[in-house]
Amino acid sequence: MFKYIADPSGIPRTVVAAVRRGGPDTLQLRSEQLPPPQPTEVQVEVEVAGVAFGDLLLREGLVPGLPYPRIPGYDAVGRVAEIGRDVVGLRPGDRVAVRTESGTGGYASALNASADLTVPIPDAVSSDEAAAVILNHVTAWQMLTRVTSLVSGSPVLVHGASGGVGRALVELAQHLGLRVLGTSSSTRMSALAGRGVEAFDRDLRWERDVLRREPHGVQAVFDGMGGSTARRSLQLLAPGGTLVEYGVSGVLRRGRRSALGLLGVAASAPRLSTLALFSRGISVAGYASSLFVPAHRQWFRDDLSALLDLLATGSIAPAVEGRIPLDEAARAHELLARGVGGKVLLEPAAVG
Repeated sequence: MFKYIADPSGIPRTVVAAVRRGGPDTLQLRSEQLPPPQPTEVQVEVEVAGVAFGDLLLREGLVPGLPYPRIPGYDAVGRVAEIGRDVVGLRPGDRVAVRTESGTGGYASALNASADLTVPIPDAVSSDEAAAVILNHVTAWQMLTRVTSLVSGSPVLVHGASGGVGRALVELAQHLGLRVLGTSSSTRMSALAGRGVEAFDRDLRWERDVLRREPHGVQAVFDGMGGSTARRSLQLLAPGGTLVEYGVSGVLRRGRRSALGLLGVAASAPRLSTLALFSRGISVAGYASSLFVPAHRQWFRDDLSALLDLLATGSIAPAVEGRIPLDEAARAHELLARGVGGKVLLEPAAVG
């Protein structure tokens, strides 16, 4: 089943590429040759690939510096088919979790991945579970443990607590003993409350209600929306608190590029001087997974390995929406745009 000797001409593979800026219809199934892995790479036969909000941004032309056609996809799970000559610690046949180098390339039946962004999966962890934590949970874990310094029992606010990274933040913050408050649409507040979250309606005056609940403020706010949400969140921080900005989902409307959304995020962004932050004893931090992970590869391996161990022991249980054939990637994007409760996965083997 697995290739142990490199084929100098490469192997055939199927990919889905965004061929131009636009909607889900710009995603096209293509066949191409995948070259042998470079000395520090592994070649992986993909079982499932993750779908992420960042893929929608790429498709809509909101990721600078990435020309078309471009294969979306931050993460994948599969088996090692071939290793580069300098790779150690991984062997053909290993089941692995892969983070793609630039947050692109995952929508494929096979891919070449950097060995230092590839982590073996314990036998007790299913492929779907592993795929669910590679991006969302690593992002959440690194913001909670590497971007901020939080003491057990501290209150934190998670915006979009029902979304992909938001759910991961809630689960991992609770695992770390933090008190979690969260904003969401009114229809999802009861589900949040059922998971032990103090829930607030994002369409109402949530900052007033949060301060009523936490009059001394919260120690961290995690915001993937940007714009006015970030600006309104600053008043909620206690001395020593941090606003962590990790996305700009407000630039999309129903999964499509929105001129009003772009204008709103730009116009409503907080404008604070260093003196203003210093005088209040608060800070603002940015987390961009596509930059942070490649810059701190050992952290990524350590953090993903720790999360896979938590999966193996049943300490965390990420939600998985299900598998969709790779050639129906457009439908996966439409599902994500409408809002889903778990990780959406693409299955190359289901094509045809």
